[in-house]
Amino acid sequence: MKAIASLGSMPNYLLSNNPAVKSIKDLTEKDRIAVPAAGVGFQSRTLQIETAKLYGDQDFKRFDKISVSLPHPDASAALIAGGSEITTHFSSPPFQYQALEHSNVHKVLSSYDVLGGQATFNVLYTTQKFHDENPKTYKAFYRALSEAANIINRDKNAAAETYIRVEKSRLPLPLVQKLLTIQKSASRFSLSVLAYMPKNSMSLAY
Repeated sequence: MKAIASLGSMPNYLLSNNPAVKSIKDLTEKDRIAVPAAGVGFQSRTLQIETAKLYGDQDFKRFDKISVSLPHPDASAALIAGGSEITTHFSSPPFQYQALEHSNVHKVLSSYDVLGGQATFNVLYTTQKFHDENPKTYKAFYRALSEAANIINRDKNAAAETYIRVEKSRLPLPLVQKLLTIQKSASRFSLSVLAYMPKNSMSLAY
């Protein structure tokens, strides 16, 4: 396998509708943490890294037992509505920003806090065989990826319109535009020589 590029940096927020939860130290057996894949995946691994910092490496799975697997849309809806077992959600854009528009939801921590700053969220990869046997396809794909990154950075309105069209999203355009503006300072989309290399992601390998 060979890496093609990182897909930029963006923070993931641990959110809660429990006023008593100001840090993960405040989580109890009564809380339930929604993550896309309990025990594995970016959100769970990030939580485990923070847990190890506070409780020691031997106890890094401390909160796995109160974690539940739930897709981001369902987890966000449960957190916002309240009244369910879900009191905490390790979220992701754009869902975290939608949730934070509601006064009963607050941010506990950011993945950037845990990983030491802007951190690569997704990485594209392929096989050496595919790269060597499909040079035109690979080149066209990389050019399209570079163009997309440039559009996102240069024209937020066009990026928002494209997102809604491609994803067939029901989100209103003004909201998506607002989310991109919010993310501008926290997220980075670039294929430059330095920016395309993964950042602050080594801890996820352990």
